[in-house]
Amino acid sequence: RGARRAAASVAVLGTAGALVAALAELAAGGVETGITLLGPVPTGAGVVNLDLRADRLSAVVAVMVAVVALCVQVYSTAYQHHDPRYRAYAATVSLFTAAMLLVVQADDLLLLLVGWEVMGLCSYLLVGHDSQREAARRAAVKAFLTTRVGDVGFVLGTVVLLAGAGTTSITVLLRPETLAGLSPATCTAAVLLLVAGVVGKSAQFPLHTWLPDAMEGPTPVSALIHAATMVAAGGYVLARLLPLVATAPAARATLAVVAAVSMLGAALAALAQDDLKRVLAWSTISQVAYLLAAIAVTPADLGSAPSVLHLLSHAGFKALLFLAAGALAHQVHTTSLAGLAGSWRRAPLVTVVFTIGLASLAGLPPLSGFWSKEAVLGAAEEAGGWTGHLVLVTGLVTGLVTAVYATRTWLLVVPGAGSGDGLALVSAGGGAERAADGDLRPPEVGAAGVGLLGPVAVEVVEPVPLAMLAPLLLLAVPASLGGLLLLGPVVPGAVHLSAVTGGLAAGLSLIGVVATALLARARPDPVLALAPRLRGAMAAGFGVDAATRAVVVRPVRALAGLVAAGDRDVVDAYVRGAAASVRGAGWALRRTQTGGTTGYLTWLAVGAVVVAVAGVGLR
Repeated sequence: RGARRAAASVAVLGTAGALVAALAELAAGGVETGITLLGPVPTGAGVVNLDLRADRLSAVVAVMVAVVALCVQVYSTAYQHHDPRYRAYAATVSLFTAAMLLVVQADDLLLLLVGWEVMGLCSYLLVGHDSQREAARRAAVKAFLTTRVGDVGFVLGTVVLLAGAGTTSITVLLRPETLAGLSPATCTAAVLLLVAGVVGKSAQFPLHTWLPDAMEGPTPVSALIHAATMVAAGGYVLARLLPLVATAPAARATLAVVAAVSMLGAALAALAQDDLKRVLAWSTISQVAYLLAAIAVTPADLGSAPSVLHLLSHAGFKALLFLAAGALAHQVHTTSLAGLAGSWRRAPLVTVVFTIGLASLAGLPPLSGFWSKEAVLGAAEEAGGWTGHLVLVTGLVTGLVTAVYATRTWLLVVPGAGSGDGLALVSAGGGAERAADGDLRPPEVGAAGVGLLGPVAVEVVEPVPLAMLAPLLLLAVPASLGGLLLLGPVVPGAVHLSAVTGGLAAGLSLIGVVATALLARARPDPVLALAPRLRGAMAAGFGVDAATRAVVVRPVRALAGLVAAGDRDVVDAYVRGAAASVRGAGWALRRTQTGGTTGYLTWLAVGAVVVAVAGVGLR
């Protein structure tokens, strides 16, 4: 118990120290400062600097990362209270946070790549934290391997830039004279490869399938991955490298198409999920696509402001939603929408902040989600062209779908549409529900009485611990007011708001909310209005995961089996043959060693005769 408290103290205080340092960096007023670690290191291909950088962009994102990480660490002291591996968990979360902060502060692509890869390792460890469950182990391996596919592109993109510019320094790479010296082909190839890495890390189509399965990890880990690390890292890197990205129109067009497909497809998939964490996972894919779309279309004079604004806004309301989901699941030991029905009766304060998070996700004014999405849509409108129009139209339609699934989630979880008494769907069968942390636990039952129709179970509700409630109240502030605060000078660059796109976005969101509420009056779950086959396709993510298994996983496994058979039956055959030959020779020689004196004297005599005869013959 003492070791656990010490681990919690180190984790919380260490993260709090990182937050203080980030706030000090932000308070410095965004003065650009370079921090040399090893100095210029000449290589055969160019110069590697391994420097850090402090400016307004890194400062504001570092504050966001530290705030979310601190909330997760404090929250985890209660949520993971009975975890026998809490010390390893807290240490890995701390390493995860440090890796993301290294990505944020790095002024060298190789140094950034170190943090980038450490995050991949930490995600593997945390998603598979509950390692006794096969589902968690499979999800961890899937996340690790899928993101590694994209990381190959990121590494190759870094190599292309090093070969073309002779340096990996981000500051040097983004100088106008350096960009002017790079050929269009080099810029396009480098940006496309970097985008491939971002697509994997930020869970965008077609490398998005790992993220919904990663919900097998603890809920606080999901909050950290979705809001402040891993998934957010890709958007930050492209925002940092925006001047380079702007030199490759073909790569930006590719990014716009990928973002549009991810944005709308993931929103439709979220609409048909029956598990709260999977709803939020698909919504993350959709929302991250907004900020990547902003990078794809934002005019150069606006800078990275629209994408960074949505990055910060999304971090606030998504961390709030995941931690609120964990608090609700903590009481009923399930994350299924049916099991969470009627949550307002059990945890009214948690459902209030949960409602704020969903409203911000839906883009309802004046919450932060509305302002950040409007910044993205305004940038798309100003950009024009087919990519700008693609992002604008897709963003508006996605906003409507987002409002629909956010309202559906609220109706099923908070009042429990059609569920009667909140836990009726969980306890009616008397069975066990899968807990948020993967364990199977029976429903909480208190006193029992006898009614007209038989025994009646009385629900006993666990109160939400203060360590879990306090982070929720803190995160509710940026989720509700963050958009207004960040429209000021905090975000580097300019944000252009459009009354037309803002009105359309708000109107479509309100239409989605009202229409879903009206549908819920006729049927418990509004999504039942869709055709069953369509619902099934949406719930399965339109079959992308199955297609990936058929086209990639099975052929790779078959090839691996073929290679293993060749190694076993061909390559190893020579090794086994040589070993058998040596054993045979040894056996034959061993037969001559009988241990009898008579035998040895006989062979000695034979040898002497042979030598004598040979000597006579030589004369």
